[in-house]
Amino acid sequence: MTGDGQLLYHDEQARDQALDVTRSFIVQAPAGSGKTELLIQRYLGLLATVNEPEEVIAITFTRKAAAEMQHRVLEALHRASRNERPEQAHEQRTIKLADDALKRDSEHGWALLVNPRRLRIQTLDSLNASIARSRPLSAPGNASGVRVVTDAELEGLYRTAAIETLDYITTDGALHDAAADVLTHLDNNTGIYVDYLARMLGTRDQWLPFTGSGELTAGEARELRRTLEGHLDRAVHEHLELAASLIPAATRPELAALLDFGATNLREEGLTASPLCCLYGCTAIPDPVPGNVVQWSGVAELLLTQAGTFRKQVDKRLGFPADRKIEKARVKELLAEFADHDQLAEALHGVRQLPPTRYSDEQWHVLLALFRLLPLASGELKRLFAEQGVADHVDVAMTAGEALGTAEAPGDVALLLDYQVKHLLIDEMQDTSSAQYRMLEALTAGWEPGDGRTLYCVGDPMQSIYRFRNAEVGQFLLAREHGIGDIRMKPLVLRRNFRSGEALVEWFNAIFPGVFSERDDPASGAVTYSEAVSVPQQAGIGSCHMHPLFGGDRELEARTGCGVIAKTLEATPEDDLAVLVRGRHQLPQLLGELRRHGIDYRGVEIDKLTDLPEVIEVLA
Repeated sequence: MTGDGQLLYHDEQARDQALDVTRSFIVQAPAGSGKTELLIQRYLGLLATVNEPEEVIAITFTRKAAAEMQHRVLEALHRASRNERPEQAHEQRTIKLADDALKRDSEHGWALLVNPRRLRIQTLDSLNASIARSRPLSAPGNASGVRVVTDAELEGLYRTAAIETLDYITTDGALHDAAADVLTHLDNNTGIYVDYLARMLGTRDQWLPFTGSGELTAGEARELRRTLEGHLDRAVHEHLELAASLIPAATRPELAALLDFGATNLREEGLTASPLCCLYGCTAIPDPVPGNVVQWSGVAELLLTQAGTFRKQVDKRLGFPADRKIEKARVKELLAEFADHDQLAEALHGVRQLPPTRYSDEQWHVLLALFRLLPLASGELKRLFAEQGVADHVDVAMTAGEALGTAEAPGDVALLLDYQVKHLLIDEMQDTSSAQYRMLEALTAGWEPGDGRTLYCVGDPMQSIYRFRNAEVGQFLLAREHGIGDIRMKPLVLRRNFRSGEALVEWFNAIFPGVFSERDDPASGAVTYSEAVSVPQQAGIGSCHMHPLFGGDRELEARTGCGVIAKTLEATPEDDLAVLVRGRHQLPQLLGELRRHGIDYRGVEIDKLTDLPEVIEVLA
């Protein structure tokens, strides 16, 4: 069996297994792999097994995705009710599963076609809101009637809550001391103080579990310090181990000898400020332990430029004077061997940014003051929310988390949901945050293997784009390896790409293994590339052409881009054409060229108002 044939075989096996509604799976589904169709098929398959449709919950990341999935589920049910028989095999499977779901619907009188609201397909934020509203009215934090505010409104609320903490400067006691200590640390710059606290309020679900009320006893403070320093130690250790593992074994003796040579010459010249000097007398590359961070910085100093790329040559500033031609040639040869090892360069450059693994007493004193202030700011924000009848998604999620409890101690709402919910399907799993993972653990607390309840997660770590919303792609990797809570899920990988032409898929497979990491690393969120295979319908389709331009001539870039667009439109007048750029500031010249050549375009929030011809005329 050929490589592509083997990928197709494994893909088909994975799709068949994913529809086994008695088992839990975590599916890696690259772009264009038809994962939404597979998700819908499993959802329909589960409907055919439950007593009530609410026992199946499908969670997506955006409202648009939830609306699309609900539409497609209903479309499949309507087509099945009309006894349609499509030609495509995947559509036939969908209609067959919809048939089975309609039979169950008829048996139990659900009437889904006239009452589609019984289909529980929603966003995670929506699920959080429904859980929060399920709390008793007398319970603190009940979310009934609360309006979730937008980011623009939140910025003002966060800043107001941060400003309120400054009032405690005028009081006596621990709160005064905490605010004064943090302000002193920031040179009494209240603007920076407010900015820092306001930004941290947006991620309070991450730090409140550590700070609690902020009133730590001496013993609790010592334990927290040990915990945080342990996390730092572990993170530094893992990074150094990664860097060490990326250095080819065959090059290590030569690298160690050259490090010692450079360090010896620098010491003799009295240039001891360089971290390379710490490698004097070394006979092997440093052990990858936190105590050797300075030595590893010396390795980076010899091999890398300040920008983080491998050097082309070395000189006397690195302990290799001009008259030592043999040693300089040896370094140059070693650097040439490393030149294309981008992951090693990235790991060594990262060594330069590694934090200390221990806090100084002064740092810890300020950090304790911050721990005292942050819950105070969170409390002020909670008060503002209550006064205005609003909340943010973090507040709703935290309220839902309180209602659910923990995996070890589930709350009343969790026990109720445990009774109602039999199957969970989660889309875009790679964009789920740590707090959301904890919520999923609470939702599935008490589930046991073989009890008929299943968890189905689908996502693609190669497509994670929501770091700004605290998405942790590393959590997907950990869930694939260890499961969620007590639920273990069998990993599946989809390989077929239905969307892209064969030539493009081949180009992806050739280029992207070198762009992505060489191995998965949950700690850093690094993921490997998953090879795809095209489908017969896309055979011979697609091409990739590069038009390199050197320098920063925006006008030349715009003229070249416009020429490529014009030729493409001329060759394929019936096709749609999309233009992607890194940022909006790169577009004005290109849009001007398109207008001059009479090429119509559509862009949403692309043109500045003052750049539109009509506005220019009014201003003139």
